[in-house]
Amino acid sequence: MIETVQESNRAVSSVVGIILVVAITVILAAVVAGIVYDVGESVNEEVQAGVSITVEHDPQYIDIQVTTLGSAEYVNITGDPFNHLEGGSSLEEEDFQELEVGESLRISENDLESDGESGTVAAVAVGGDRETLVTSQEYDFT
Repeated sequence: MIETVQESNRAVSSVVGIILVVAITVILAAVVAGIVYDVGESVNEEVQAGVSITVEHDPQYIDIQVTTLGSAEYVNITGDPFNHLEGGSSLEEEDFQELEVGESLRISENDLESDGESGTVAAVAVGGDRETLVTSQEYDFT
């Protein structure tokens, strides 16, 4: 009897083929998931700035200082003092807008109408069309 030995490369080829099919499937799934979930799109981060707000009670005033801009273009001051400025005050609405590094704002009790003698003052960082509340502080001058 003559024995014939057959070499079979089919088993190795099948394994390599299956691995390639699985790898291609995983890559396609990752590409589709990236498109569907917008992976890789830039993330909109909050605008950052450093602002300190100090409330003093004797004499009564609020000190606001912009210490850093971070990713902000400027800082706006909002809240009750902005909404209740006394007519004839030394402050104007423009004094509350577009503050930059090193600029400060002092709001005394005399600058406020009676409705604005207590409330909250807030600093908002602005960068392009984005705004982020940086800090806020309550005050009461009554």
